Amino acid sequence: MKTRIIIPTYNEAENIIPLITELLAAMPQDTRILVVDDGSPDGTAGFVRDYAAEDRRVALMTRPAKLGMGSAYQAAFRRVLDEGTDACIVTMDADFSHNPTYVPELVKACETHDLAVGSRYVPGGGIENWELWRRALSWGGNLYVRLITGLPIRDCTAGFSCMRTDFLKRVPFERVKPVGYAWWFTLRMMFYRRGARIAEIPITFTERRLGQSKINAHVIYEGLIEPWRIRFSRL
Repeated sequence: MKTRIIIPTYNEAENIIPLITELLAAMPQDTRILVVDDGSPDGTAGFVRDYAAEDRRVALMTRPAKLGMGSAYQAAFRRVLDEGTDACIVTMDADFSHNPTYVPELVKACETHDLAVGSRYVPGGGIENWELWRRALSWGGNLYVRLITGLPIRDCTAGFSCMRTDFLKRVPFERVKPVGYAWWFTLRMMFYRRGARIAEIPITFTERRLGQSKINAHVIYEGLIEPWRIRFSRL
């Protein structure tokens, strides 16, 4: 399946080129990468621009300020769908918490499913190098989402996934309002309510190699409020 990998970035200058290099080595030659940079002051966009000048499989979308992960994916999804050349989209973080070696397995799963989620919470999945409070927050947050929304995915907030573009066309993703991790379970509820075939592929999530985590109080607040909005809305 012809694949586009989308990577939102903000201050990922230390990680982005090594990640791109590993992804291109792991994937077929027709795979392309789209980096969406939110005005990183550390020069992330410049590194990607220089790489893209040498390798046409890599493209850069720049935005003037830090507008959030959710809106970055919305802009990238719209670009990919408008171009109409890719069978599936892979979403992943720029910090190596999502190992590039899992990407071929996610893409393969989308040969028979509309959405494949790289899951920490199915048998065979796991987390490395997280403090206890982060493990509790993530596990409890996913349980909270499932209980309130009925979404039948163990790892509702995972950012590592692959989705078929023919199904994504049916999903009003531009209406998703959250900008943090709540973006993921809101989008997946849209898939689920439209009858998507969903698979969870076990992965081991590893805390970022370099840089700082971007979790904050607003992201946590969205995670508490959004499940209730989903439960009582049509999406």
